[in-house]
Amino acid sequence: MFDFLLTQTLRSTDFEQETEFLISGFLAKSMITLIYADGGMGKSWLAFAVASACSSFQKVIYLDYDNPLTVLKERGVHEKLIGKRNIHYVQRSKSIMSAPEMLDALDAKASGNAYANTLILVDSLRNFGDVQHDAKIMSVMDKFMNLREAGATILILSHANKDGKNYQGSNNIRNSIDNMYRLKKVDAAPGEIAFVLTPTKERCAIIECAFSVRTADLKLQGIDVETARLNADELDFISQSKAAITEQPGINKKALLEQLGYEQDDKTARNKLDAGEGKHWQSSKVKGVYTYQLITNPIATSATSPAN
Repeated sequence: MFDFLLTQTLRSTDFEQETEFLISGFLAKSMITLIYADGGMGKSWLAFAVASACSSFQKVIYLDYDNPLTVLKERGVHEKLIGKRNIHYVQRSKSIMSAPEMLDALDAKASGNAYANTLILVDSLRNFGDVQHDAKIMSVMDKFMNLREAGATILILSHANKDGKNYQGSNNIRNSIDNMYRLKKVDAAPGEIAFVLTPTKERCAIIECAFSVRTADLKLQGIDVETARLNADELDFISQSKAAITEQPGINKKALLEQLGYEQDDKTARNKLDAGEGKHWQSSKVKGVYTYQLITNPIATSATSPAN
C-alpha cells in the first residue's frame, strides 16, 4: 500500500556523514549560509575571495545579478576570476535568463548528488525574489534547499535592514537557511579589505571569525578577531612590523623598534610588540636578545578533490 515510500524513507546510513567545512569554522559544506550587511560594506569582495579560494577543490557557480560590468572591471574580476578553472561566473548582462529563471533552471537539475562538490554564490538574494513577501521568498528558499539536498554548498549575500542589526526580509529567510552571519567591515592595511563575521544563526559549529581580502589578487586570509577590531594606528604598526620582519627574518627587538621609528625603551611600542606575539610574529630569546620571525595565518580549506 505504501510502496512509494520505500525509496524515500530515511535510513541510519543517511546520518553517517559528519559536518565538513570548505573554510574551517566559517563555510559549512552542503549547507546554506547567509551573510548580511549594509550596501558598500564589501560583501562581494568577500564572495570573490571565497570563490577564488575554493575553486581549487570545488566547482564554483557565481550568480551575480547585482554588480554591473563596470564595477566588476574596476575590481579586476575579469582578470582574477573570469576564465579561472572551475569557476562559472553568471552576470545579468550576459545571461539570457533572469535571476528567478536561472534559479529555476538550476533547481530542475537538483536530484541525487547533482551538485556534489559545488559551491553556489548568490549575489544578492533580493534579485531572486521579493524578500519581504512571505510566500514568494519561501518559494525561492525552497529551491535553494533543493540545491543543498543535491549536494551544493550555498553562500547567499543579503542586505541588512535600516539599523544594520538584522537581515532585510521575511522570517522565512531565516527559517530556511542553516547558518547566518552579520558582516562588519573593519580597518585594514593598505590594499586590503577586512571583515568580522558574527554568527546570528547556527546549525553547526560555526564561530565568530575575521578575514582580510587582498584586492590585488583576492587572497583570503584568516585574521585574529581581536586584531580585526583594532584601530587604524594599531593596524599600521602591525603592518610596518610585519614588513620589517619579512625583510629581515630574525631581526632583534632593538633594530626592529629603531626601524619602526621608536626608541628601545619606548613602553608603548614594546607593549604593541607584545600584543602581536603569537598572532603576527613569534619571538625567541637567545643569549638575552629577542629576535622575531613572522607567523602566517592562511585560511584552512577543505582537502576535497577538485570538481570536474
